[in-house]
Amino acid sequence: MKRNLSSFLIMLALAAACQRTVEPETLPGKVQIEPIITKATEVNFENGDRIGLTMIKTNDTESYADNKCMTFDGNVFESDLTWYADAYSEADMYAYYPYREAGTPTSYVFFEDQTEGIAKADLMAASKTGVLPSPNAVAMVFKHLMTKIVVKVENLSEADIQTVEIYGSRRAADVDITTMTVSDNYSGALPDEVPDPVKAYESKEGKEWQAIIIPGTSRLSLSLSLSNGKKATQPLAEMNLKSGGQYTVNVRLIKDDMIVSASGEIENWTDEGEIGFEGEGSVEELPVEFTEYDGYFVYDGVEYKTVKLADGNTWMAENLRFIPRGRSVSSDPVEDAGIWYPAANADKTADPALVETLGLLYDAATAFGVKEITLENAASFEGTQGICPEGWHLPTAVEMTGLVGHCTNAELINTEAPYYDATIKGASLAALKEAGWEWTFASCRNKTSVSGNGSYLSTTYNGIYGVMSYLLGSTFSKATTNDDGSLKNAQYYYMMPTYNASNEKVAVAYGNFLSGVSVRCVKDKE
Repeated sequence: MKRNLSSFLIMLALAAACQRTVEPETLPGKVQIEPIITKATEVNFENGDRIGLTMIKTNDTESYADNKCMTFDGNVFESDLTWYADAYSEADMYAYYPYREAGTPTSYVFFEDQTEGIAKADLMAASKTGVLPSPNAVAMVFKHLMTKIVVKVENLSEADIQTVEIYGSRRAADVDITTMTVSDNYSGALPDEVPDPVKAYESKEGKEWQAIIIPGTSRLSLSLSLSNGKKATQPLAEMNLKSGGQYTVNVRLIKDDMIVSASGEIENWTDEGEIGFEGEGSVEELPVEFTEYDGYFVYDGVEYKTVKLADGNTWMAENLRFIPRGRSVSSDPVEDAGIWYPAANADKTADPALVETLGLLYDAATAFGVKEITLENAASFEGTQGICPEGWHLPTAVEMTGLVGHCTNAELINTEAPYYDATIKGASLAALKEAGWEWTFASCRNKTSVSGNGSYLSTTYNGIYGVMSYLLGSTFSKATTNDDGSLKNAQYYYMMPTYNASNEKVAVAYGNFLSGVSVRCVKDKE
């Protein structure tokens, strides 16, 4: 059976016509917050930790929720707060930690005594705009607003260290939770007698002390009280301490002398390089762990099989299920969420339980790692890493046809491809499976234009659900525009199966950039 572009588009149109727009039948329920952080005390929040949440509906003059206390249950923050009834009205969300009954903080006064721990002195904030009601927890990135000082001591003296104190830190500052910033000024009034210094917390017995102070330009001084009744002091160089930065002061104590050096580098708290881009549309990026092994890799804590095929490339052997930081997965194909659950079932509805075996569905912009695809940048993503791990990339049209051979664009047909079968015009699904690269029928989210509505396509054949499925490629094909010159659709080369009574193969065709499809990455050539 010959499969050309015309027949492919007709089939898409017929399948889409059979789908109904999915309208929410019930309210999303409780508002939940999924935190993404590096906490001052531990790697994650702890059970019972509380945050304050403010929600402002777009164009509303009053807050929908104001300093609502939410408690962490081990996975998400939640309370009795439920979503409003208007499922298509966006809201801006602002959260902070730790919770304060008096209200969302607009200022911060330093904590003098931190000897019992630094958690009470910590202040973190998270902000997310344009959020629609959803049954899924809203992922919010919490950023440390203060500065962390770590004092590491090599004690070669005959005395024990009793206290470590830090002098010269800023005493107060105005803060803005909505912008997650700390001001250089303080609008309040401090009492005449303000304690100074900050007493640090002994985090490693006899070796390390920690303290939280206010960022900004400061000339600090360090003081160590010793068991022999003496106090060793040392002024530090003036430094511009950055919000979210961790600075280390290395101390070598020899009898009554103290040698001190301060590092100007940020260590393992909130690295500047992980905060994100500057300017409009900036995204806060957090490090994603990636470790590669023979035959598999572990990406963001999830293990994926890999296989080196006869085309000479190493491919992922299963579909990606990575969720970029700050993003959430949608169950509704009408929602332009960028990531959707697969719907390879009899009901043709999203099923989170299928993710482990089928992966997630991504539109091109999400897979390419950009906010938006435009007429100007549409052709610039060939071979991009996108959401693939470091050292891997989204397959190009040449790599895809170099594997399966056939393409609807005759100029890209590669009859030398190792799995190409001229009789079926593509690569046999059975042959690919035998090679260790089994196709996964995951369904797709279809959307043919910017102004159109999305819907799930989940054709069933011979007891297999989700037969209408694709793998995203990074090579641009063409774009169409509306009468006003705006982008209507952009097409990229995708892999797609033909799975029916007369054929079971994979070939390369065109796909729409707003469709939600599977992703498998290819390893970069050395």
